[in-house]
Amino acid sequence: MRCRTPLLIALMGTSVLGQATHILGGEMFYTHVGNDDYEVTLKIYRDCGPGNTNGTGFDASAEFSVYDANGAWLFSEFSSLGNTVLVPVVLNNPCLQVLPIVCVEAAEYVAVLNLPPIAGGYHITYQRCCRTPTILNLQTPDQFGITCAVFVPDASVWGVNSSPSFTALPPIALCSSDPFSFDHSAVDADGDVLVYSLVQPWNGASQLNPLPSPAPPPPFTNVPWAAGFSTANVMGTAPPLSIDASTGMMSTLPNLLGQYVYSVRVQEFRNGALLTEVRRDFRFEVVPCQLSVFSAIQTQQGFCSGFTVAFTNQSTNGTSFHWDFGDMNATNDTSNVANPSWTYADTGTYTITLIAQPGWPCADTATAVFQVFAPINPSFVVPPPLCIQALPVQLDALGMFGPNADVQWDLGPNGVQPIMQGDPISADFTAPGNYAVELTIVDNGCTESYTDTVRLYPEPVASFAPDTSGCVPLPVQFSNASTAWTPMQYAWDFGDGNTSNAATPVHDYQIDGVFDVSLKVMTNSGCIDTVESVHVAAVRTYPQPVAGFTVYPPSVNIMDPVVLVSDQSEQAVQWTYWVDGQQVTDPTFLWTFSDAGEYTITQVVSTSNTCTDEATAVVEVRDHLFYAPNAFTPDGDGVNEIFLPQVIGAVNYELLVFDRWGSILFRTAETKQGWEGKNAPPEVYSYKATVVDHGGHAQEYFGSVTLVR
Repeated sequence: MRCRTPLLIALMGTSVLGQATHILGGEMFYTHVGNDDYEVTLKIYRDCGPGNTNGTGFDASAEFSVYDANGAWLFSEFSSLGNTVLVPVVLNNPCLQVLPIVCVEAAEYVAVLNLPPIAGGYHITYQRCCRTPTILNLQTPDQFGITCAVFVPDASVWGVNSSPSFTALPPIALCSSDPFSFDHSAVDADGDVLVYSLVQPWNGASQLNPLPSPAPPPPFTNVPWAAGFSTANVMGTAPPLSIDASTGMMSTLPNLLGQYVYSVRVQEFRNGALLTEVRRDFRFEVVPCQLSVFSAIQTQQGFCSGFTVAFTNQSTNGTSFHWDFGDMNATNDTSNVANPSWTYADTGTYTITLIAQPGWPCADTATAVFQVFAPINPSFVVPPPLCIQALPVQLDALGMFGPNADVQWDLGPNGVQPIMQGDPISADFTAPGNYAVELTIVDNGCTESYTDTVRLYPEPVASFAPDTSGCVPLPVQFSNASTAWTPMQYAWDFGDGNTSNAATPVHDYQIDGVFDVSLKVMTNSGCIDTVESVHVAAVRTYPQPVAGFTVYPPSVNIMDPVVLVSDQSEQAVQWTYWVDGQQVTDPTFLWTFSDAGEYTITQVVSTSNTCTDEATAVVEVRDHLFYAPNAFTPDGDGVNEIFLPQVIGAVNYELLVFDRWGSILFRTAETKQGWEGKNAPPEVYSYKATVVDHGGHAQEYFGSVTLVR
């Protein structure tokens, strides 16, 4: 968040008033990230131990105040608190151990600032109060704060630049009277010349204004050294704390217990000109230490893991080690790796030696006895898929084990004997299925297990639905109820010389008789077997009757429409004829047709086994009849009310009635529809009738009819 209003920033600063006693140090550096953008990083270090008397934590945000070369405030950028980490206590001498509680926590605030080139460049500042009161080399340290600042040169003159940044954090605790040295060097992305020096730390903020907003521009004031301390003698030690100007190597011999503030400055020069500088303000705590190196080897975890053994170092406070693996068959059985491994040539018992800090006065030695055995690698050969009827099956234990090994088999709850001992065993199971069999071998104090699956299949079952009967030709659909756990093949024998390999075949029996049907079921995986099911007299077929009859004569005239139907069927015991929509059950009979036309006679005959056959014959009734009355009386007495000619054998028909002037009074194509004479006066009327019979012959009839009322 960027802010350019000083009043607003000043008002925000009033919200953080209050005494803080937590600052140990800090630093600020930047990296050019492209165009006019610079990523600025602020690192703050706080005391998280008893020296932080008020228990003050890190601020939720930090304000980066930006000024021009003349000290004019341009804007502020606020950055939220980033990652916080505890700084570990690392000592130069691994023989020593810190006794008092030392706690330092580090936090980062990062902001990307847009800084286009301006004359003289930019100053970026941050201030925070107050330092821990336990610092010895400052006057009233809890009344002084810290200033972190960095300068960005004018890019139009020097080009874009990234400031130096320190590569590592120095130790937070030094052991009293133990020589101290630390590489306090920095890196510079631009490859400029870096020069190191110790300087007096900058003061910043106050108890009344612990977090100025905005932080003021340079120049900055220094914190006051306590009596007996100075920049040349920061810790009161002999030799004093110093830093090599070229390499950044810092060294001293701390001999006074206490906490000491110092500041390391690295200056960046390009072509002999100073571009910028970065300061790290930090604190050392000199503490009494004690020797604390202990050598320890983790006890052996596995005894049958093979000839290569991995060793686990459980030493305390050691940084260098020497192992001797006790292999009498080798001369190079040593290692200086912290957690080494060694491959032995043979089984055996070996004494392992570990020296922590070899050559140091605090070196410590530990030994352990390891036993090396080849891995058991238990297994057994799984039998191929078996039929359940093939049980029991022999299982043989395989692996690297001796004759006295304990061999145990777990067949699971479906084993006839769930737990069995020995090698080999005869394994039996209660039902088909997939069974996880676990083999466990105990030898030389090692226990290893192996699990694999024994697959048992049921035998295939051949089954189908029999007992079918009917008349030939008889189509039979066979319902296959065979079962197996693997794919099946089929071989059917229908008993009439025909076969099939279909799963559910349909077979047509063409001859009458009694037939035995068999089904063979074959499997070629799982339980490999062939089984057969035979059904005796599974299919019975009966002969068909032969329908047949004659019609005499086959063609008649409507004037004499009588025919003789004579049965000619074979093996029939029952007859049914259909003639002109009517049923006749006599085998031979006379039939009189009521109208001309073409008639189909159907005969259905059956045997005692209900087998049937059918035959048909066509009879033609030729010619037609036409008769018309010569008068009618439409007077409502219900007698002779309609003029309706009688017509038989007509395929097409038309009746026309005319008055005396030839006008059509009535027309119909229906033989059953007549003229009612409505509204017609009594007189004589003419008619014309056209009849087309089944032979296609057309005949016209003319006449007259008298209407009487």
